[in-house]
Amino acid sequence: MATDDGLLAQHLDVYDTRAGPWNPEHGELQIPEDWELLPSGDTFLTRTVKANGPYWLAWKPRTRQRPHRRLVGVWAPKPSIDAARAAALASEQRRDRQRRHGEASRQRREATYQAELRGEVLRFLDFHESHRDLAERIADEAAARAAVVGSGRVGRTRTITIEERAALAARALIRHRFTSYEDDLVEVWDDDFLYREVKADAQSRVDAFLERHRGPHPSQETSSAPTGSDRSR
Repeated sequence: MATDDGLLAQHLDVYDTRAGPWNPEHGELQIPEDWELLPSGDTFLTRTVKANGPYWLAWKPRTRQRPHRRLVGVWAPKPSIDAARAAALASEQRRDRQRRHGEASRQRREATYQAELRGEVLRFLDFHESHRDLAERIADEAAARAAVVGSGRVGRTRTITIEERAALAARALIRHRFTSYEDDLVEVWDDDFLYREVKADAQSRVDAFLERHRGPHPSQETSSAPTGSDRSR
């Protein structure tokens, strides 16, 4: 059994039968010695092999148990398949480099933005020099929390200026960390009216906190003593 060289350039349907490879038009075939089967499943490899030269489609024929034929792969010259695999590996390595570069670039942008937001928080706080350490702590935590990607927090909002974002982020942190806001919410979480009162009261306490630490008389408040519950979040 031999295979005509003219058949090698044709895209034949070759069925895996008990008698061997078979084609409806040409009968029994012989797979060339330098050809191999590329199994189905990798679209990139299959597409590349088909684009680069001759191939035959490998089928499992219909049976009583399986009423439809099944494509199992592509017969093609081994050098063509090897070249396709090398191209796939190079493409994956290129994509991996691009992913790493993109991730590093995103991290640099986020670090730059967080540092910028932190600086704006410090400017908003405008604490007296004796409270500098406290201001640094608030700025660090507020910027880190508000700028978390995908968090939906104020630091990710682009509809307001960064100065407004910084002010909201700082006030939110002070409300949660340096007032009794969270404890008060436990008692009123299911009452809308009381909730609004608690929130309004917390805003007033935030204002008072800012005023105390911005004032020229630092002896009125120590930098390490919060007005409410100092929770690590």
